[in-house]
Amino acid sequence: MLSNTGNILLIGSILSTFLIIYFAYQSINERSFQIKKNIIYWSFFQITFVISSFLLLIFAFVFSDFSLLAVYQNSHTAKPLFYKISGVWGNHEGSMLLWINIMVLFSYLFFVFNSKINNTLSLYTLVVQNILILGFLIFLISDSNPFFKILPVPVEGLGLNPILQDPALAIHPPLLYLGFVGSSIYFSAAVAAILSNSDGKNFALSIKKW
Repeated sequence: MLSNTGNILLIGSILSTFLIIYFAYQSINERSFQIKKNIIYWSFFQITFVISSFLLLIFAFVFSDFSLLAVYQNSHTAKPLFYKISGVWGNHEGSMLLWINIMVLFSYLFFVFNSKINNTLSLYTLVVQNILILGFLIFLISDSNPFFKILPVPVEGLGLNPILQDPALAIHPPLLYLGFVGSSIYFSAAVAAILSNSDGKNFALSIKKW
């Protein structure tokens, strides 16, 4: 059940990301540079799908659902709650999903706050950032899927890597990703500024707070 729901959420994330790119590019191609309602709707759907998939994976780890391969390989019923949750990103599949969540979060926030200042730069940034997101989502679902199902369902998990069972190491990936992966937004904005021939001053004002 969790595996199917998780995969549906990932497919929904891919679909919404593709449609954001399509509709944003359409506005650019028409030279209208308008933030159409369908872009706003699909941006909301995208962040909802992505965050929901991550919360679902946390739920699977907390309640020790060993029908998911990622949970079986990185958790154990006897683990403290703190290490059950940190087990979500204590593996390649879960950390990739966390990576995508942060990329989508920054994309959404940039779109919400910057579209009021500069529509053109926002649309180009949305296209570039979501092309990156789409690439990571396709890789996630095809080659590093955290919702991969295992049958028969094991009674017990293998437990979290002992090296990661330290409070500092447990919180380090989310903190690292916030800075490291979050920087993708000003990479996308810089590429967008080049593509849109944006004035340097406007670009600097738009990106400064990020």
